Amino acid sequence: MKYFFIAICLLVTFSIDAQREIIMSQYMYNRYNINPAFGGSHDVMSVFGSYRKQWMGFEESPASALFTIHSPLKNEKVGLGAQIFNESYAIASNTGFNISYAYRLGLKNNKKLALGVSAGYINYKSNWGEADVVDMQDPAFAATEQTSAPLFGFGAALYDSKFFAGVSVPTFLYHDRFITGDNSVDFNKIDYLVTAGYLFELSENVSVQPSALLRVNLDQETFVDVSATAILLRSLMIGASYRTVGDIVGILGYQITPQFRFTYSLDYSVESIGSYNNGTHEVALQFDFGYKINSPNPKFF
Repeated sequence: MKYFFIAICLLVTFSIDAQREIIMSQYMYNRYNINPAFGGSHDVMSVFGSYRKQWMGFEESPASALFTIHSPLKNEKVGLGAQIFNESYAIASNTGFNISYAYRLGLKNNKKLALGVSAGYINYKSNWGEADVVDMQDPAFAATEQTSAPLFGFGAALYDSKFFAGVSVPTFLYHDRFITGDNSVDFNKIDYLVTAGYLFELSENVSVQPSALLRVNLDQETFVDVSATAILLRSLMIGASYRTVGDIVGILGYQITPQFRFTYSLDYSVESIGSYNNGTHEVALQFDFGYKINSPNPKFF
């Protein structure tokens, strides 16, 4: 079973062409992860950490961890941020980081238009010695293979306290990990991301927050993630998403204090693989510095 699952993971690795693939189900709560233009968008220093375990029940199934921090400067037109991330699956792992700069223009009605750039580095590692193979003397399965690549991204965003929309390219460079090891600008192989959402306040104690994420990749399958979250008493969040690759997502969260939030999501695949695992679980914590403890309006966007 372990050998079979490693084969599945390697096929997945080949199919995603070794690009940075962390797309969390809770993207609507951490848009900075996929678009550097959202750096400083909370108007205070914001820290976000999450952990995602895919296909629970499979031995050595994919897992990913993410940590981000971003904040406006004293000059509020500038927002800076940084993130580190790690993905692991069977014998392979990807680890990287990036830093970002966003320039924000104030518009009417407290809206902001922002442009952001990011730069970083990613390391890919495959420990072939951990694979279960028939011929244990095969030298091809006795070494650790590593390769690395720079990351250069761009994003644009428009947002206020209730609305957001953005477009981004997480990295312009395509890294051919398995054949040449070269980096190139290939517009057919990079990701183009589009996000949008709005917070509707139906009453003092009930709000609804629809949002969407579109990923376009000309060399792979394009998908759309559409979600809606109900916010009760400005603290309890109950939501659901549908991803067109065949995933249904349930989201539950609680605003513990105006500064501190906990969220949990469960992905279930309606494809055949969903029958052989216990779903994908994701947990996240967010802390926003600077709010007064008795603030009645935590910032959901």
